[in-house]
Amino acid sequence: MVKNEIKYQTRAISAVPHLGNAGCTWFKDALTSPAGRKKLIDSMEGILRGTQQKLEKVQIALQSEQKAHEALKGQYAAAVSEQRHNSILEAFQVECARNERIRMQTSQEHLAS
Repeated sequence: MVKNEIKYQTRAISAVPHLGNAGCTWFKDALTSPAGRKKLIDSMEGILRGTQQKLEKVQIALQSEQKAHEALKGQYAAAVSEQRHNSILEAFQVECARNERIRMQTSQEHLAS
């Protein structure tokens, strides 16, 4: 298990482009002694903990943004609904006024005849 873990860690470190060959040499040197391996593993565990903490912070921020997004979607839907209501109400008022004018004309024509 430890050998597989070390092989995986070796591949992971050598895959980091900015370390290049110097990183591989440093890494191989670190693996030649138990103390070097322990220091390397401790360092990698520190990186892992830091990465996990950052991930948790990002996930919390994401959840916050998602809540804000949902709230804005609700406000938008309410605003659209209100605008539709106002448009329908305005159209109804225009038709009522038109109907009233027609009724007045009809009433005046009926009285004139």
